[in-house]
Amino acid sequence: MELKPAALPNGFGQSRGSEHEVWLSADKLRVIKATHAGEFGRKFGPDRFATLDEYLERIRLLNDEFAVGWQIEGVCGEGRSRRIITSQPAFHGKPPTLAEIRQFMLERGFVFHRTRFGDAWFRVEDGLLVSDAEPKNAVVTAKGLMPFDFLIARPKQELLKAAQIG
Repeated sequence: MELKPAALPNGFGQSRGSEHEVWLSADKLRVIKATHAGEFGRKFGPDRFATLDEYLERIRLLNDEFAVGWQIEGVCGEGRSRRIITSQPAFHGKPPTLAEIRQFMLERGFVFHRTRFGDAWFRVEDGLLVSDAEPKNAVVTAKGLMPFDFLIARPKQELLKAAQIG
């Protein structure tokens, strides 16, 4: 995928998490996220940092599975200061409970696994694995639970075996 140049919003982000610096758009309708310099988010497994391709795949899978509306705006910086700029709708609501997340995942056919790499949800039919399914990464809106920042991937068999999933 060809990434077009994009600019960071002015000023410091309103919040900073382990993966992104975050701004609310001027119209308050979208959340703008920039990966930390030289990083492309996290992933499940022993190697906790994602590659650029894994991060872009995560965005695609999260949109396909949960209709998040996460858009890739572009890239800024070069080399070790490279950052990916994305945006999502600004979801309004309250953080879900772990029980609400559990019900949401079970309704979608995922099975819970406690692994050496952390808790994860796996669906055998299509090989989707979801991790970091925590209240800080979702919101309960008027339309239901929205998992705006769960980690999602189609891991290789070797990783599933190492995590004792499957």
